[in-house]
Amino acid sequence: MGRPYGFILFDFDGTIMDTSEGIRHSFDRVVDVYHPDIPGREVYERMIGPPLPESLASVFRLKEEDIRPAMKVYRSYYAEKGMFESRPYDGIVELLRALRQAGKKVFTATSKPEPYTRRILEAKGMLGLFDFVGGSDLEENRRAGKADVIRYVLAENGLAGRTEDCVMVGDTRFDILGAQETGLDSVGVLYGFGSEAELRAAGAGRIVASVEELGRLLLS
Repeated sequence: MGRPYGFILFDFDGTIMDTSEGIRHSFDRVVDVYHPDIPGREVYERMIGPPLPESLASVFRLKEEDIRPAMKVYRSYYAEKGMFESRPYDGIVELLRALRQAGKKVFTATSKPEPYTRRILEAKGMLGLFDFVGGSDLEENRRAGKADVIRYVLAENGLAGRTEDCVMVGDTRFDILGAQETGLDSVGVLYGFGSEAELRAAGAGRIVASVEELGRLLLS
């Protein structure tokens, strides 16, 4: 990486917004109903970022027939309260404004359902900082993986053949692997939910420790 990018795709949870409180409370509701065999709430950290069905299957080890009902339990809390138990990372609003002032186009590319992403941004007064809000569908069976979401964002913005001008920014291996699958450069951030080891193993093009460092990279 070294060239300027005109189109910045951001993951949401762990990159734009610290959504951990609302997500934990929503998983608590699932635990109350399904009583998965887990050591404690610390496993929730592994469930922030991947698509919800994947997390429920791989971490909670729910039966296939319980996945969709468990998603409804999770979302009954998340849609009412959990999504609003979030805050933007320090400096991220200023960075988004600076990117737009520099003529960059700014998108979300998140596995979070697109309607939830839009509602959170509206509630925080941040929707106008994005040129396009891209995410999964509510059932997470279309655009289920990060690569699917990235392709959707690129196609909706006429960028399918201009991947050299685009970069994916995210905090987990799913963001990095999705970028690789779709031909985008990637930046991993360490202030979110993923680890440096995870991002390096996935092959992140660059890794930054803070929003400030991310800004220096994207605006250089």
